[in-house]
Amino acid sequence: MSFSLTHPAGSATQAVAAASAWPATAAAADAELAYLAEFLAEVGVTALPAAGVLAVPGLAAGPGDTVGIRVRTTGNPPHALYLIAAGRLTPHTTADSAFAHLRPLIEAAARPCDGCGAEAGEPCNPGCLPDPTTD
Repeated sequence: MSFSLTHPAGSATQAVAAASAWPATAAAADAELAYLAEFLAEVGVTALPAAGVLAVPGLAAGPGDTVGIRVRTTGNPPHALYLIAAGRLTPHTTADSAFAHLRPLIEAAARPCDGCGAEAGEPCNPGCLPDPTTD
């Protein structure tokens, strides 16, 4: 017995599924990556674009992260923006979604770290364990 993974035409479920669909092509995913670069630039975050990759070296995934964050696309389905931070891979369908994921990290980078004393905008020292009372 098999189950259909589609929804009846015109149904509310089909409309929601279509609205949240992954980018249809690798070019569409690359366009979303370019939009993300624009969003980051608007808030003053430096991003280094390359073919299918956006490196954000100044944005840390957390204390002790010295690698920074990368967002990449693939040439094979499912096309998406794959956010790589702290060894985790998180897929996003749009630049808006990826930016929403990055927003708390951007806001945290604007505050100094009480754990290691790093100034706002500077990465934490490796092995930093911030004061849990400051969150």
